[in-house]
Amino acid sequence: MGETRPSGKRAGRRKWPIAVGVVAVVLVAAGAGFWVWHEQPSFCNAICHDPMDNYVEGYFNDATLLANAHEQQGTTCLQCHEPKIDEQVAEGLAWASGDFETDEAGDIVRTGVTADKKMCAKSGCHEWADVVAATEDWGGEAGVNPHESHQGEAIDCSNCHGVHGSSQMYCNTCHDYELPEGWANPR
Repeated sequence: MGETRPSGKRAGRRKWPIAVGVVAVVLVAAGAGFWVWHEQPSFCNAICHDPMDNYVEGYFNDATLLANAHEQQGTTCLQCHEPKIDEQVAEGLAWASGDFETDEAGDIVRTGVTADKKMCAKSGCHEWADVVAATEDWGGEAGVNPHESHQGEAIDCSNCHGVHGSSQMYCNTCHDYELPEGWANPR
């Protein structure tokens, strides 16, 4: 007797688990690839050219920016800008609708965005005690330390340190301290 072949219906029933498995593997691989790409600075301006091109360009190529100093140390954007799903959704919607402002240089006009001690002085980043010690007796003036200010926690790191723009000596709003090279007085 000859071999019997399964009917068309039965052969189709055996193939669908394979098809579903292949689709699942492709989706998982695509998702993993997207996640890895999402973690790279180039992701930010690959989709959102306007307004992210300036930030990514500065991160990679502008030696005057602290963003570039972070890049030189191997710090990625998402190590400082920790992604939170609600913020990412809001940013995506703002980008898709064009609901954001940029200045004449093409940078985002921001309100309420700060970098504080919680963000900068954390494990693996800047050790606060080392920062304070490095700026003791600032400019040769005994007792002056911009990181141990009489304003305490009232000011954020970003009051002085411009990661994506120029840094300015916030203390000189009232005082007249020596400026670090490349810094400006507050406007």
